Amino acid sequence: MNQIIIDAPVLMDVELSPVPRLHTPTPSAPLRGRVSLGVAAVQRLTAEQASQGDEEWLGYLESESAHSDYLLLSLVCAFRPADNEDEFVDAGVGIQLEAPDEPEDRQPIAWSIAPKKRASPAGRVGRIALTAKLAIVESTLDVTPNQQHEHLFLVGMGERDSDPEWRFKATSAAPLIGDETLTIVVKAPAGAAVRAHVSVAATVRQRRLGLIPYRADLPPALRTIDLQ
Repeated sequence: MNQIIIDAPVLMDVELSPVPRLHTPTPSAPLRGRVSLGVAAVQRLTAEQASQGDEEWLGYLESESAHSDYLLLSLVCAFRPADNEDEFVDAGVGIQLEAPDEPEDRQPIAWSIAPKKRASPAGRVGRIALTAKLAIVESTLDVTPNQQHEHLFLVGMGERDSDPEWRFKATSAAPLIGDETLTIVVKAPAGAAVRAHVSVAATVRQRRLGLIPYRADLPPALRTIDLQ
């Protein structure tokens, strides 16, 4: 496996704005200091890096090089505790991949993502590995196959699609606090301008108002990532 070191990014606080709901009181003030994002890291993968010594896979990637690029995208999302008793119930981080100048059948996709399932927070990941066929492997706690979905802290979905996402859910054993590294191998049209649009949402349980949904107002540097 090819080991890749991910540099620790500088985290930037993002503001969470309440989402208006019909017949439900909405807090007027946004939340600050509860969620941070790091500026995404992007690395282009050569055929040699991606093949891992697999001659058949190397031949496939070299034959594809005129049509497809493979890029590694890594993003850190951090959830912080509140000074009062308000707590995160759930959260989601979505990535929308697009090549604006390409037709619908040549849009980028998430070839592989990590993490896919996790039962507890793992903290920031500084090193990942790529297997042959470009599957991402993290040296973190993965979920065993017999665990029930309602006990999962984190679920990633959207491989082979243009809109991968990760959903977090606080559990009795794992509050939604800490840093998480989210990683995608992107398959993109060769030489095309490719972008990743980031969205973040969360639900907070407040003492006075109950469950309140929020959506992050991301600055341009965090909202849109140029991959090529």
